[in-house]
Amino acid sequence: MTLFFIFAALLVLLSLGWLLAGLFRNNQSASTDQEAVNITLARERGQTLDAALADGSIDQASYDYEREQLEYDLASDLRLDSERTPREGGRISAAVIVAVFIPIAAGALYLHLGNPAAITQLTSAAAPAPVDGQNAPALDELLPQMEERLSQQPDDIEGWRLLGRSYLSVGEFAKAGTAFQKALALDETDVPTLAQLAEAIAMTQQGDLSGEPFTYVTRANELDPDNEHALWLLSIAQQQSGDHAAALQGFDRLAGMAGDNLEAQSTIEQMRVRSVDALSGETGVEAATGSAEAPSADSSANNVEASTEQTTASAESDSQPSIQVTVTASDTARTASTDDQIVFIYAIATQGPPMPLAVSRLRVADLPTTVTLDNSMAMIPTMTLSAFPSVTIGARISTTGNATAQPGDWFSEADDVDPANTEAVDLVIDQQTP
Repeated sequence: MTLFFIFAALLVLLSLGWLLAGLFRNNQSASTDQEAVNITLARERGQTLDAALADGSIDQASYDYEREQLEYDLASDLRLDSERTPREGGRISAAVIVAVFIPIAAGALYLHLGNPAAITQLTSAAAPAPVDGQNAPALDELLPQMEERLSQQPDDIEGWRLLGRSYLSVGEFAKAGTAFQKALALDETDVPTLAQLAEAIAMTQQGDLSGEPFTYVTRANELDPDNEHALWLLSIAQQQSGDHAAALQGFDRLAGMAGDNLEAQSTIEQMRVRSVDALSGETGVEAATGSAEAPSADSSANNVEASTEQTTASAESDSQPSIQVTVTASDTARTASTDDQIVFIYAIATQGPPMPLAVSRLRVADLPTTVTLDNSMAMIPTMTLSAFPSVTIGARISTTGNATAQPGDWFSEADDVDPANTEAVDLVIDQQTP
């Protein structure tokens, strides 16, 4: 009899599962995927912040601010996930009716025809453990599953955005760009997606924001001039293209938005000084500032304070690592190249994300040349030369203009360079990518 009741109970459960599967399969898998990704991504971002604080890349104030923002973002994402399911009111009502009716009907029928005492021999099944921060699967397992689910639900815009941010955080820039493109196709006016798409494409180009990234970030800035991410990328893009007056205007606005965040102010000032030096030859800071933005009554009142901040930031910049890179090309590489081909000079972490820590873009006609790589060239404040104990310094002649290495490119690299104790590196471009 005990075996009979076990089979009977299993049949009831299988019937319920079969009936409810069509109601909740997609919603439950989507919710589980996104919740697990949100938790795992937040945990890895937290570990990155802890590491940055431990090695001195960021100060305590910046750490506290970023940690608070991380918790706020995670709470918002989880709240958004939980708010999706209640919209399916009809499905929930039907599920409740089915889940209540079938066991009651089966039980009533058994009480009428069978032996109720046998039920006490059944044991309760253990409930599955919930997903939490300790046993959530790794991102490299979750993301392909989430991508597969989104291919079946291509209209899930929040899912595409989450997938893009997740791929961006682990350095899968090409995949991040594809996900952001999917999200952008569903909402062409979403400013954060436009900015993140520009960043993802730029990262595949060794940090070069020209071309398609510039188009996206310009559009994002037009839609929302106060979006800090879009304004930061646009200012860097303008600086890369030589439009230093426009870049200074952007950096000045960012400095006003940063408020008392000293880490952000220092990073912005490092970028600003580069444009100031380019316009004034390092001799006319006030003139360069005036060319970037006409002074107003309010800005004039803050001239003394701004001058003090610039002096402090410059002093800090002098203590940070910088590497002079002298690049020449062998006769073979020079003969195989044309004057208008692009030369990328870059620094990347020997062990770490593939995004460039610093990059300079020149032409073959500029060789031989010497450039200085330093923290001011970082696109992300925590991804700088001083954040890593060992970097790879390289120079590459791109035959296609693409920042990603292509067959036929000529290059040279110096591995395991200590940024804190290395002042100069000499590179001779004499190797060819097969």
